[in-house]
Amino acid sequence: MQLSPLHRLYYGVKLFPFRKERRERLAVDRAPGFVGLQIDGLSYPHLRQALDCGYMPHLERYLRRGHRLIEYRAGLPSTTPAAQAVIFYGQEEGIPAFRWFEKSTGQIISCNDPDHVQLFRERLFHDREGLLAGGSSYSNIIDGGAKRSVFTASSPHPQTLFGRIGGVRILLLMLFNPWRALRMFGATFVEYWVNRQDSIWHRRRKRWRPMEGLFPIIRIICNVILRELQTFGVLADVYTGVPRIYTTFSGYDELAHHYGPASRPALKNLRYIDQRIGELIRAIDYVAAADYTLVILSDHGQTPGYPFQARFGATLGDAVSAFLRENQTATVSAGPLAFTRIQLGYLQDELETRRRGWRYQLYRTTKNYLQKKIRDLVPETLKVDHEGGVVITYSSTLAHLYITGTPHRLTWREVEETQPLLLRFLQQHKGIGFILAKGETAGAVCIFHRNGRLYTAPGDIHHQEELEFLRPYGVPDEVVEEVRRFGNGENCGDLVIFGALDEEGIACFDDQVGGHGSVGGEQSRPFVILPVGHPVLQREKLAGYQFLYRDVFLAALQKP
Repeated sequence: MQLSPLHRLYYGVKLFPFRKERRERLAVDRAPGFVGLQIDGLSYPHLRQALDCGYMPHLERYLRRGHRLIEYRAGLPSTTPAAQAVIFYGQEEGIPAFRWFEKSTGQIISCNDPDHVQLFRERLFHDREGLLAGGSSYSNIIDGGAKRSVFTASSPHPQTLFGRIGGVRILLLMLFNPWRALRMFGATFVEYWVNRQDSIWHRRRKRWRPMEGLFPIIRIICNVILRELQTFGVLADVYTGVPRIYTTFSGYDELAHHYGPASRPALKNLRYIDQRIGELIRAIDYVAAADYTLVILSDHGQTPGYPFQARFGATLGDAVSAFLRENQTATVSAGPLAFTRIQLGYLQDELETRRRGWRYQLYRTTKNYLQKKIRDLVPETLKVDHEGGVVITYSSTLAHLYITGTPHRLTWREVEETQPLLLRFLQQHKGIGFILAKGETAGAVCIFHRNGRLYTAPGDIHHQEELEFLRPYGVPDEVVEEVRRFGNGENCGDLVIFGALDEEGIACFDDQVGGHGSVGGEQSRPFVILPVGHPVLQREKLAGYQFLYRDVFLAALQKP
């Protein structure tokens, strides 16, 4: 759009500290680029619901301007690290869940831990150029090879927002944007108060309630601090013409896990994400220093569910340990300890640039206190039973069970020989939909369910009655093919456990009432918004994330 004098004045004042970078970029060329705005965990049906309720007016106007909203089928696992591995690198293998166990090294990997993310990033993507090479990554799990990575879990060269902007420019930005600074400060207290009201509302209306724990702190960080700072970072990059920009708004996903994906707190939160998206749409329309294609998308949805422990009286790990032993003690490790590494760690990176200030001392004192209390405040996401000889990692609606003692992944026959009674126990548990194990031939898997088992290899054709147990999870022929591909992943557990899906919702092995990671329901139904006439919109069925990597984002860089 044509830049009016009013817009020129407004953005010229608002982004005054970046005027030099903008002039340098425009002096070279107004090259093609993209801006990817990911709303984590928002499914197509729940986005439709939010639009119908009037929570996202900016996005609704954007759609009326000549853009189309469509859904696609999420890949498996339906989780952010796996999705971004494909979106940024085209890499479909190597990430079996949000957390897993490497039998060959004996190491547990959690995508909440930046060190772990950096470890598998170097293993999987060392010979690939990322989609964000020369660009910017804000609030993502994987950096995509970005030159500038802020609030991103993995990066070979992370950068703080202070480092990105510079101390003098921070002062100038506060001077020219006092409303944003005041809004972020005030919103912190408002968010805490709203969380108290939402908790009361949820207790009165909902049967299943996750523990509160550190959720209020996580909510403030995601919905106030990160949301404001990442929006401003993207805004500055659009103004200066950075060619490749991608950011993830994670606030809805956190609230949907805690209250449910269709809950009032989760849907209302989209109102504030919509405001930031509207701000970025205006910037792309009026002051962008590159020819941007804006892509608004989600990587997966969330399926309403219940905490496994609340319904069945024990965590999955406790249930397995109790079955394996009579009088032995299993050790429990709380995976969300990594919360202090990834969420509070972002704040540490910012404060490390000013070690001698009172803010740094306050942060260190607070962090040390939280680390002492954190084991009692977070739900179990990992079970290590040394005497039982198993390791179980939970990732919402998906769990991986590893039988220790061998460095390689066991086949289904080896599992039956090693733990035959355990396999029968898992098959009959009402909180488990089905269990996946590796087959004996290349590409084959064996799926165990309550009424028997299904052995399936590439090219096999099954009768519909054989696949009936998969019907709650989608179209059986499509689900079995997807599960078979996923089940041959190197880092999958010896047994991969999928939460049961029934009238109560889906079983969440984490302490959640909205889940994703496996298949079934809205977790498999993310969305993407593209301009009317985009070639991708002509396809009948879109599945996985490869089309986003090749036909959406890479294509945006090659447009004439």
